[in-house]
Amino acid sequence: MRFALCDCNNFFVSCERLLRPDLEGKPVIVLSCNDGCVISRSNEAKALGIPMGEPFFKIRALAEARGVTVFSTNFALYHEISRRVMAILSRYTGRMETYSVDEAFLDLSIASLADPLEYAREIRGTLLREIGIPVSIGIASTKTLAKLAAEKGKKDPASGGVFSLEGLDLDSFLETVPVGDVWGIGRRCTASLARFGIRTARHFRDAGDEWLRRHFSIRAVHTAWELRGISCIRLVEEDPLQKSIQVSRSFGRPVSDLESLKEAVTAHTVSAAERLRRQGLAAGTVQVYIATSRFRDGFFAPAVTMKMRAPTSSTLSLVKAALEGLERIYAPGHAFVKAGVLLLDLVPDGVVQQGLFDGEEARKKRERDRALMAAVDAVNLALGPGTLKPALLFSREREWEPRHEKLSEGLREELGAREEKPGFRPVLRRGRRQRPACPGHPL
Repeated sequence: MRFALCDCNNFFVSCERLLRPDLEGKPVIVLSCNDGCVISRSNEAKALGIPMGEPFFKIRALAEARGVTVFSTNFALYHEISRRVMAILSRYTGRMETYSVDEAFLDLSIASLADPLEYAREIRGTLLREIGIPVSIGIASTKTLAKLAAEKGKKDPASGGVFSLEGLDLDSFLETVPVGDVWGIGRRCTASLARFGIRTARHFRDAGDEWLRRHFSIRAVHTAWELRGISCIRLVEEDPLQKSIQVSRSFGRPVSDLESLKEAVTAHTVSAAERLRRQGLAAGTVQVYIATSRFRDGFFAPAVTMKMRAPTSSTLSLVKAALEGLERIYAPGHAFVKAGVLLLDLVPDGVVQQGLFDGEEARKKRERDRALMAAVDAVNLALGPGTLKPALLFSREREWEPRHEKLSEGLREELGAREEKPGFRPVLRRGRRQRPACPGHPL
């Protein structure tokens, strides 16, 4: 077997630089929802000592003093760029696993492939030329080793972003890799291994299988096999059916009134229902929850579970159930900072079991609901997300919406004109650097 891991470098920052090419070579960070914590950093920002996950208020003074450009998250942009990256990668292999929004495993076990390194360089060049996203590619005989190779390619400028472990002295390479850098070995496991004197990937690889299984788990044994070059983590080409779908957001500012909470819950339910239909599923249960701040006295976080009469993918039915549940748990006098919707009991849509007393009219209603939702999805796909939505969401003042005060200038203008031009569909000029379960097996 021959795997290649393609990992987009500092992905969220790289996406922002597509719209701001003047930021190339300058420190840039991207913040989480509500402009809370640092979730992506350019290499220049890392060199300033800005840690991942750091609350922005703690490094605000440093960012201002050192000229760091700060962006709010824009997941619509990031997912669109990710889709384009994955589409290009799929040209180069018949088997691929989209591991995350910025990573993909490629099967390069191609008999006619004479020079895997040159092939990977071609992939990297195509992504940089057609989209403008820099990537690192690691090549090895297992997925775990490919992850390590990609990390080496990212950190070693001499590699040109592409690094292969084929034909190298694996013992010497693994001796330089801290055991905590191995895919699937977390902090707690790293600390436990250190107590046994296991501090490098080579030490871990050479540990006995029975000892690893006894002190950790069978997954530890699989990780050791992968480090030995024995492939035992398969390529997952199709996403497994989800067991639940959750949409939740912290509010831009606390809200107390029921109407604002209804808007938020409706928006979350609409988003969850769209994801449900994209996967061809129907939900039999809707759970709604709201919460006040955990950092203030009197923490209050009620939740309710609403059982549907029959599994459905209809936004109208799911919103109705969610709002009924919200009214049951709402209590005035609280400052709520978060709301969420969870869809459970998911089954394939179209094979929903009818109720015992359902008649012909119930069957026709399900068919009408599916046809209506298909039409809504088609319109929103053609004209932009949010073109058709519940009337409750046409409110102009939404105190509950997360803050995005540092959104890219052009995108902030898009959001400001949302009523006139609903939805956001980023347009990037192609080719110009303008520029434009596989188990994770945590031990």
